[in-house]
Amino acid sequence: MNFVFISPNFPQNYWMFCDRLHQNGVNVLGIGDAPYDDLSYELRSVLTEYYKVDTLEDYDAVFRAVALFSFKYGKIDWIESNNEHWLETDAALREDFNVTTGVQPAELALWKSKSAMKPVYKAAGIPSARNHKVTDIKAAKEFLDEIGGYPVFAKPDVGVGANDTW
Repeated sequence: MNFVFISPNFPQNYWMFCDRLHQNGVNVLGIGDAPYDDLSYELRSVLTEYYKVDTLEDYDAVFRAVALFSFKYGKIDWIESNNEHWLETDAALREDFNVTTGVQPAELALWKSKSAMKPVYKAAGIPSARNHKVTDIKAAKEFLDEIGGYPVFAKPDVGVGANDTW
């Protein structure tokens, strides 16, 4: 099995995903923007190969890296970063290389939108905080009245990490 791991060195603990894949006989093919010598010993020891790009924002460079891996190792079975920031890149690469495991571009809206995830959680019986898409102060006050006031947690519907969270 050939598993392309995008940005296997960030966050620092992601090397453990690569380690467990390696322990299970998987070819772990890393693509990242860090120099090979800057990767931890633990990560370097479990990667089958590593391809450095100048920036992971350059889709063509990442595409060429996957193409090289496909040429050298055969069909790519998985492409993953485990990082929300790279969801679109991961999905586009899966589509371009006919990798059917993982989120595809047509499914991204469901994965990126917090409000779109809520009905999925509910249908699966997963508890989650109530939500309300707020577009202006009037809508925010109406929601506060509906739930009985503060505390509330406000976060963009689509976004990575804690940016713009209040």
